Amino acid sequence: MGFSINDLAAEAVKRISQKNGRSVNRKFAAPHIPAADVHSLTGDGWVCGSAYESVMPSSVTEKFYGIAGHGPGRRIEGVHDPVTVSAMWIGCGEGGILIAAADIIGLTNTEVRQFRQRLLPFCHQTGCVGVHICCSHSHAGFDTVGYWGKLPKTGKDSAYMQQLFSCLEEVCVKAYENRRPGTLSVGYAHVPDAQFIRRLPKVAHDTLTRLRFVPSDGGREIWFLNYAAHPNTLGGENRLVSADYPYYLREAIKKEKNADVLFGVGAIGAVDPGMYSDDRKVRTEMEGEALAKAALSIEQEEPLSPKISALCQPFYYPVDNTVLNFLAMLGVMSCDKYPCEKGELKMALRSEMSLIRLGDLQILLLPGELFPALAYGGYRDKNHSAANRPASDNPEPLTEIAEDDKLLIFGVTNDMTGYVVPPNEFVLHPTQPYLSTATDRFGEKHYHETNSLGYLSAETIAETFRAVKQRMEEASDA
Repeated sequence: MGFSINDLAAEAVKRISQKNGRSVNRKFAAPHIPAADVHSLTGDGWVCGSAYESVMPSSVTEKFYGIAGHGPGRRIEGVHDPVTVSAMWIGCGEGGILIAAADIIGLTNTEVRQFRQRLLPFCHQTGCVGVHICCSHSHAGFDTVGYWGKLPKTGKDSAYMQQLFSCLEEVCVKAYENRRPGTLSVGYAHVPDAQFIRRLPKVAHDTLTRLRFVPSDGGREIWFLNYAAHPNTLGGENRLVSADYPYYLREAIKKEKNADVLFGVGAIGAVDPGMYSDDRKVRTEMEGEALAKAALSIEQEEPLSPKISALCQPFYYPVDNTVLNFLAMLGVMSCDKYPCEKGELKMALRSEMSLIRLGDLQILLLPGELFPALAYGGYRDKNHSAANRPASDNPEPLTEIAEDDKLLIFGVTNDMTGYVVPPNEFVLHPTQPYLSTATDRFGEKHYHETNSLGYLSAETIAETFRAVKQRMEEASDA
């Protein structure tokens, strides 16, 4: 049997990417990335604030806007609900941190670092020790990464990106200006029906986490919610821009409690929302309302003492995805490439992860879409794994590295790097790697690998987190 057109295309892209990797290695050596400093703040109490703003162009139909998340070249044809960005200032003592939440598919770390430059004077003036952007990964938002446009052209609209960054800057500054003293606590609820796990191993982490600020003046509360489910409920046939289920989640809580609500996703690799209805619009509404009901039902809370420790660690992320690298070469998305000793392409991106402690609560901010097993355990053994490899080929789960089963994970934060798949479940198409979906030895489909940086992603995340955790502990002991 001869090669198909896709076989030839995959081979050509592979050779081009390998040549690109050799070129990058000839040009320069990757600069050393030092261990990041730990910033520590303490105070007599919490001082928090929030702000939000809609980020919508004057007309979504006046020109092509790519709808992100299902396939390239799909044009937005109308508005279901507005895309918004929010920010929360969490402060104590002489400073604080800013965490923004955006109804978008993601941003590359290159763009996040460029955005932070805009806030450098603000950070110096306010004692801000970290600016972070959590993306909800809505599959019905504007393409803010690039590869949902009319390929080989980028799907990002430059005017919209400028509007997005301007609004992010505005809500970050306003969140600080709106700060008030009060109490900060964390609470949990289990919502098993709000998840549908698409692929093995079916590790369920169905915890909704609520970070809740109650101002001393009796004013509007601020809730920052976290749950692991893709905001892709409206489906691939949808052409209306939307925040997906987080819109209904926020609206239901505002109606009942009049609180400011921010939302971020957890470890969402192959985790979809619950199958509440065959009607996708109804399902979207029911998903948001179910999570809102759970958040409103939380009664047991753990107060957090006013202490902040924050560490933001850049790292080199090996890239073996030849197709994504080829798109980056075409300028479809923004990235900075560096020589790398690991991987087939010998090339890496600069990414980052952050560990934040609010009192005793540990929060890990991660790039991309982590499979839950990599966070919480539950690996399959060799006889049952897709790649016919033992569980020992996988890294230690992140909660075990943290020694904390309540480790709070925010995914798609500060970088959009695709899926992070357990190594013993990682299967590529034999002749069209990263281009076409593979089928494993049990007949299961493996789409997620085509949208990952590669096989080394899981161990890179685990190794980096182990070093980050050790650095945080050393700073605490000093």
